[in-house]
Amino acid sequence: MRRAGLSIPNNIAEGAGRNTLRDRANFYTIAKGSVYESVNILKLLERLKIENDIDFNDLYNRAEEICRMLYGLSQRM
Repeated sequence: MRRAGLSIPNNIAEGAGRNTLRDRANFYTIAKGSVYESVNILKLLERLKIENDIDFNDLYNRAEEICRMLYGLSQRM
């Protein structure tokens, strides 16, 4: 979960540092994939009832917001 979570801002940063629009878009797409990977892990935790102290609905809403922000970033190019 940590690796997937850290991959999101790392790919955004790396994409922002690229010169071509194609490279930037690729890294934003990878970041979005990491969001989905994180959501999948959250769903597994929820289903297996491994962690009860987590507000899963809040985390899902945050993941949706991050995906919207990534979409906005990719559209501004």
